[in-house]
This record gives sequence, C-alpha cells and structure tokens, in this order.
Amino acid sequence: MPVIAALLAAALSLSALPQAEQDDLHCLAYLSVAAGKVQGDLREKVDGGALYYFGRIQARDPQLDIAAGIDAILHAPGYGPETYQADKARCHAQLDPLAGQFEAWKGKFGGAK
Repeated sequence: MPVIAALLAAALSLSALPQAEQDDLHCLAYLSVAAGKVQGDLREKVDGGALYYFGRIQARDPQLDIAAGIDAILHAPGYGPETYQADKARCHAQLDPLAGQFEAWKGKFGGAK
C-alpha cells in the first residue's frame, strides 16, 4: 500500500478511537517532536512524559498500534505549529501537576530501602 494511502487509513482509524486515546496519542506526537529539540534533564522529562502517555494508552488498549497512530498525527495535512502548540498546552496542563507530585514522591520515597 502506498505511503499516502496507509497514512490516510491510519488517520481515519484514529478518528474512530475514543477521545481519550486520540488525546493521549496527540500528547505522544507532541512529545516525540519535543524530544528531538531538547537535551539533558529536559530530555529526561520529555521521555518521562512520553512513558506516562504510552502507559495510559497501553493500559486501555494494548492492541493499539501506537507508532502508526503517532505517524498518522504527525503526517496529517492539518498538523503544524498551531496543533503542536495546542497539544503542548493541553498535555502540560496534565503533566505539570503530576511532575510536581512525582518530585514530592521522589523526595520522600526515592531512596527508601
């Protein structure tokens, strides 16, 4: 199947997914792009966020082809800077409070024996 047809099929199947899966795939797409732009500690935070969304999707739908979903989002005709920024804002609204809670957990239990 040509690449364009495969991406179109993946995009159509994405729209059939529950909204939670679509939202989490968009966060993974955003974080995938962000991972290529950062290094060091910030890269570790991006990777941690990606792992969070990856786990959420896997817990709800272990059969979902996450890579195909991300490809479909990143190669969709309407995906661009505005979509990226909207996904970034929405995803950080979820991630930032969790990151603070995680840091508190690490401070209390991170070195527990």
